[in-house]
Amino acid sequence: MKGKDLLLLVLIFLLVLVFALFVFVRVLRLNFLFGNTLYVKIDKPIDDDEIPKLAQWVYDVIDSDKANRIKAVFVEINSPGGSAASSEEMYQALKYAKSKGKKVIAYIHSIGASGGYYIASVADKIVANPTALTGSIGAIIVVPDIVDLSSKLGVKWDIYKSGENKDLTQPFRRRTEKDSVLLPELAKDIWKVFLERVAESRKRKVEDLLPIADGRILTAQEALKWNLVDTLGTRRDALEILKKEAKIKKVSFIHRKERKGLLQRMLEGESLINIGELLKPKAYFL
Repeated sequence: MKGKDLLLLVLIFLLVLVFALFVFVRVLRLNFLFGNTLYVKIDKPIDDDEIPKLAQWVYDVIDSDKANRIKAVFVEINSPGGSAASSEEMYQALKYAKSKGKKVIAYIHSIGASGGYYIASVADKIVANPTALTGSIGAIIVVPDIVDLSSKLGVKWDIYKSGENKDLTQPFRRRTEKDSVLLPELAKDIWKVFLERVAESRKRKVEDLLPIADGRILTAQEALKWNLVDTLGTRRDALEILKKEAKIKKVSFIHRKERKGLLQRMLEGESLINIGELLKPKAYFL
């Protein structure tokens, strides 16, 4: 072989080696940036601000995962519940992740009750800390009443309505005896959605859940007996289950950018109490 041919072969070999190293580093970098497990942390009451954004983030990341690098979603819950609508938003986002072949594992730390459990119920596996509180399958509707406050401020409300019950949930008037019949029916309908979601996800019959679907809080041990959770354990145990279910050797989390902290919000002049939200009638899983 001539010297020029040998030099050409060496050059080609070096080019191939450089390209292979480039691809290898690129893959490592992408894996580092994207990870293999979405980390969803719910560590406060479920509100109508952050939770829908978190749910949308789940949709966006799953949809952007064209290379199918994401294998699982780890949902860490420490919440007593909250907004019924936002609980449903997160439930559906996690269900969507499952439909895309991602394993969803939920870990209930101290409390995952009502809306917290509503969200956890969609998971492939639910791990509850042995000391956790969970369950509380029920719904309430909160309707503010500012009649006395308005009277003290000298404010009078003139209400013109198209039907008898059009102002049923308005805070500007007293509730009537008829209201006390209609409003519980609304809460009951929302409770049925909760019950159906749990029955569907946990592969149970609705009637089988009725004995503990009266809003009661359950200990982790009770929840295990009722098949509301799959096993008791720590966060480490939950991650081991995730690795087994998702068939991955190491969990690499993908985190959503942290929301603003309390101090930062105060420094930036954001209102910490939204009066408008307080006056809205709303259904809660609490």
